[in-house]
Amino acid sequence: MKVAILGCGSIGGSIALRLKNRGWKVIVNDIDKNIMGALKQRGIEGFKGYQDVSADVLLLCLPMNVEEKVLKDLRFPNIVMDVSSTMMPFVEIARGKKLHFIGGHPMAGNEKKGIAGWDPSMFEERTFFLCKTPEVNDLDARKVLSLVGALGADPILISAAKHDVIASKISQSLFFLSATARYIGEEFEVFAGPGYDSTVRLSKQNPEMVMDMVKYNRVNILKDLKEASESLNGIIRLIERDNTSELKKMFGGKGP
Repeated sequence: MKVAILGCGSIGGSIALRLKNRGWKVIVNDIDKNIMGALKQRGIEGFKGYQDVSADVLLLCLPMNVEEKVLKDLRFPNIVMDVSSTMMPFVEIARGKKLHFIGGHPMAGNEKKGIAGWDPSMFEERTFFLCKTPEVNDLDARKVLSLVGALGADPILISAAKHDVIASKISQSLFFLSATARYIGEEFEVFAGPGYDSTVRLSKQNPEMVMDMVKYNRVNILKDLKEASESLNGIIRLIERDNTSELKKMFGGKGP
């Protein structure tokens, strides 16, 4: 099976290398000449126009605002797949165009950009959410499951709406909580230990990617941040009242 990957940043480049290492036929396209050169040195050839590329799967590993434009213009006859952290808007576009589209979201990644973020092992034993559109047949599904298996990931079939709720709760909204923690401690980061580092890691993501999350999953992110705000306000009230017994209950401990 031949996979054409459009966009080879941290995720796309890692997928390309992983599949190449597993003996798959992989071709790539990225606007960054350094990325294309680095992949060519690793034995992965490039392609030009994505409309007419010869491949079984066209994998879109693009910023969400770019993916939206590509999908609206796309005429690809075979399987189209993406790795977007939000599914609903892109699934709806694909349905309207009757593409053989499977929305995909690997729960993996890092805060590094481009070549520095390449890690072919990043998907191992990580959840890989998948959402099929009506045009996807059994053979299409088997091909995508084979691809996800080659990455070492665990495929989970899910609706786009449910995925977007989950993605906000366990990833997207957490960026803002992480950024808040970093704002509090930024002046003293030089003294911080690993606990602080792990807490603020999400805040170091590409800001453009975060703005895409807000644009495409705004309702869910807002809901979760409001819930987080209410929870923090509750904690503040308990601390103000010196109510340590209720604080212990809130965090799984037992009061005196």
